[in-house]
Amino acid sequence: MLAAAARTYSAVFAPELFVLLCALLLVGYEWRGDPDRSPSDLAPRVGVVGIGWALAFAVYEGVPLLVDLPAWGSDLTGSVGVGVGLGIIWLGWRLGGWGPLVEGFAALLVAVTVPHLLITPFWAVSSHVLYALAPAGYLFAVDRRFAPLFAAGLGMIAVRPLAGAHTWGESVGAALLAGAFLVALLRFSPPATRPTAA
Repeated sequence: MLAAAARTYSAVFAPELFVLLCALLLVGYEWRGDPDRSPSDLAPRVGVVGIGWALAFAVYEGVPLLVDLPAWGSDLTGSVGVGVGLGIIWLGWRLGGWGPLVEGFAALLVAVTVPHLLITPFWAVSSHVLYALAPAGYLFAVDRRFAPLFAAGLGMIAVRPLAGAHTWGESVGAALLAGAFLVALLRFSPPATRPTAA
């Protein structure tokens, strides 16, 4: 019973959906905070996120159809997809000059993807935990009202071992990786681009 509930939780907060949810919430948050906003300004922003997410999902789902992958291949294609998709979102935000929050969010996820890609062939660190805590932690740093999302991310630490998908070490390792990147971002990013909790 507990394992089934944990698998359901994992599916509901799957990385490909959770990252998209966090990105769209942050887009709305940043747009709402723009004193010069207009409804027509929102469409290209959502469009950039849509393109980035579609590319990420295409890599995640498409590459396994084209090539034979090892057992850890879905983690590889998921991370490459996140890197490509969020790289597109970062570039779109930068070119659009739409503000630092989504740009920082995308940069964080691209950055955390690099060690995940390097670790995955040797250790099955949990993608679900990593891609739940990194985006939700960023949103929580932006505004404490995103605490429910952060709590959902924290819940993933226990859920993945309970679902039988990872060991406790793999789950906690992913949490530590996400935490290290969040702390580095908050500590070392330029003040003008640093998320500050409202």
